[in-house]
Amino acid sequence: MTAKFSFSKFFGTDYDQDEDFYEEDNSQVENNDKVVSISRNSSQSRNSKISVFEPKIYADVKTIAQKLIDNNAVIINFDAASDEATRRIIDFLNGVVFTIDGNIERISELVFLFTPHNYYVDGEIRKEMNERLR
Repeated sequence: MTAKFSFSKFFGTDYDQDEDFYEEDNSQVENNDKVVSISRNSSQSRNSKISVFEPKIYADVKTIAQKLIDNNAVIINFDAASDEATRRIIDFLNGVVFTIDGNIERISELVFLFTPHNYYVDGEIRKEMNERLR
């Protein structure tokens, strides 16, 4: 048990007028589950996965964003989505990727790879696709 701080003991006086006003606070700070930790431990990076999605509407973006926040790479095929939904989903996920310091790679005209910060994509197909899409 810790001793209560007393001004009278600290300054050597007999009367501590603030003693009645201060009470010990034993309450715990509530855990807020909506806070995303930027630093990940090494056990989480070993369990990283790649998720594949084919969204049809904008409402599907919440599930995709959660996968990215959970340190999973995401491949998205936009064949089934309208142009407007595709633009909105890409805009939203661009913000998510920026927040987690990730990256976006265009695989083909309607297929994208969204990766968290600890993924690296390498290969000749990436160079060929970028040249073909220009």
